[in-house]
Amino acid sequence: MSSLTKPSKFKNISARISKKENRLRNIDSNRLLQTSGSLLSSSCSFVAFTNGIRNGTVGVVGIDSINQSTEFSVLCCHSDFVTDLQFCPYDQSTLATGSYDCSVKIWKIPSNDGSITLPDSPSVHLNCFSGRVERVLWHPLASGLVTCASQKEISIVDIETQQSAIQLTDFVDVVQSISWKADGSLLVSSSKDMKLRVHDPRAPSDVQEAAGHASSKDSRVLWCGETDYFLSSGFDRSLQRDIMLWDARNLSKSVKKESFGTSSGVLVPYYDCDTGICFLAAKGDASISCFEISAASPFLIQNSTQPLEEQLKGCCLAPKRVMDVTQCEVNRLFVLTQGSVTPISYCVPRKATNEFHADLYPDTYAGDAALTGQEWLEGGSKPVPKCSINRQEKRPVEKQTSRSEPTAAAQTTATTKDVARSNSQNGATTEEPKNGTAPNGMASPERPVATYRLAVQHSKFRHLLYTAYSRDRMITNVHNLGKTLPGQCDIFHVNRKWCAFALTGGAGLICIIESNRGFRLPDGVLPSVQNSCAVADFVWNPFDDNELAVGCDDGVVRIWRVPEGGVKAGCELEPAMLLKNHKDRIVMVRYHPTAASLLVSIAANWEIKLWDLDREEEKMAIQSHTEEILTFNWSLNGKYFATYSKDKLIRTFDPRQSEAPLKVRRWGRGGGEGEGHDLN
Repeated sequence: MSSLTKPSKFKNISARISKKENRLRNIDSNRLLQTSGSLLSSSCSFVAFTNGIRNGTVGVVGIDSINQSTEFSVLCCHSDFVTDLQFCPYDQSTLATGSYDCSVKIWKIPSNDGSITLPDSPSVHLNCFSGRVERVLWHPLASGLVTCASQKEISIVDIETQQSAIQLTDFVDVVQSISWKADGSLLVSSSKDMKLRVHDPRAPSDVQEAAGHASSKDSRVLWCGETDYFLSSGFDRSLQRDIMLWDARNLSKSVKKESFGTSSGVLVPYYDCDTGICFLAAKGDASISCFEISAASPFLIQNSTQPLEEQLKGCCLAPKRVMDVTQCEVNRLFVLTQGSVTPISYCVPRKATNEFHADLYPDTYAGDAALTGQEWLEGGSKPVPKCSINRQEKRPVEKQTSRSEPTAAAQTTATTKDVARSNSQNGATTEEPKNGTAPNGMASPERPVATYRLAVQHSKFRHLLYTAYSRDRMITNVHNLGKTLPGQCDIFHVNRKWCAFALTGGAGLICIIESNRGFRLPDGVLPSVQNSCAVADFVWNPFDDNELAVGCDDGVVRIWRVPEGGVKAGCELEPAMLLKNHKDRIVMVRYHPTAASLLVSIAANWEIKLWDLDREEEKMAIQSHTEEILTFNWSLNGKYFATYSKDKLIRTFDPRQSEAPLKVRRWGRGGGEGEGHDLN
């Protein structure tokens, strides 16, 4: 009996990166130090970011004024580097900053007619910390309380008295990250002693502990809204990046654990408690991953991974109240890179736009404090204040009172019909307003508006689905898969009969197994061919399922023939052919798409050789490149081939006419993105 799973409405969420002219430029983030805090923060009115041009400064810009011509304002905050900053959730113009100078400052940023007036001095200056401040968090519901992590303690400071109202000192090492539950009742923390702690700050002795990530390198924690779940990210003993989902009611074991490979930057989670969407980004990465978090298996569901043009330095989520609901925008990220702040909108594709989709926008945080800091300290609690973000209002439509004197709306309708008639002669159709209203239900404006319907031919494959095979057809116990091959080489290649993949080690082992059925590989020695040196690239012959070409670091191309019955474990098979004319290591091998006996090999000295495998001889050597060749591809008919090299030149060759390229084309103006232009 099959079970039906309701698909998520966010499974097709897509990112829309703003154009270059809609990004904030002239930012220097190269000299920013590594901190546990945020380098970027957003309110409904402003975006603030740590500025590397000068120590202790923060750049501030209006959230609707981000473009390449905008000059951001510079706020001189501290005498040393700013480690963390956050806008107050219930006061959009109040910013808290922490620094290496062991202080926290509260700033009021007024805005008059779109212009930003920065204050000369902070409204509150907190100096009640024993060491540098790593994290600064506002209490999510209680006004006047700010939470600071400094060295081995967490302080909840009352801004009115400028003193620590609560201090949590149950740490044996430096606190790395903190996060509040959305209702403000519990606080989760991670520290360098590899422990996760859940605190009830109003009962400091009530602390739950869990063994977190296996490495003390760095870690982050984030509470998932008002639920009992929270996320932690860190590293294991082999420095693999991990994400764990925890249930605060039972910390004996994590609910879910996912690994994301090795990298130097810790994954930082950003969570939308309205939709359950979580974004993962790390300093130094060039991509952002989007997940959905649920309270039932499989708990973590990956929706998409968005590549970026530059390595990111930091991120922040914009408040939900600034979303463009007419475009189905459910999240907006601001990404700090080396020289810019880039807005990225995440939208859900819907056929009906310019209207409010209530299923995408549940009631969200209203941006109001539920209680005062003193009320919370005395044990008070209130639910999170919420509101709808539906800002669309339908205006009443004027009715025509007289046939001889039509209203402006009727005149607009007549004018729109004239536009429709004139457009129909050109093959375009228009959608006419009805009853004096525009197509979106709003009252018709004074100017005629024509909505064009363009005839678009739909692809027959637009509803293409995939079905994953069952586990009994999968190979699940490959433990020594080679993952250090050059970027030009795929890790494995498959044809109708065989599957080949590289194994770890310097002997150049390539395992060859049957591809038409899955099974558990035998423990011990795998059926493989040995190339005696590191493998750089390998590929199956498209016209002969038993022939495999392997390019190696010794400059030799080895042609292997798979015997009938396959390669046996422990059997020393010899290559059927050796192609030895290269003077440097091989980086790529490619078969011709239409000629069965023609092979191309490319060496690290930028030399391209064409081989006739029937005669086992070299037919041509091309040395037209001046830098490393990054990719190579044949045309479908096999007449031409093209290369792209590190000098950002695309070269097109006809090898039967000349060794010189037919055309050389630079990709982008000045080596950047954009339209290419010919050089010959």
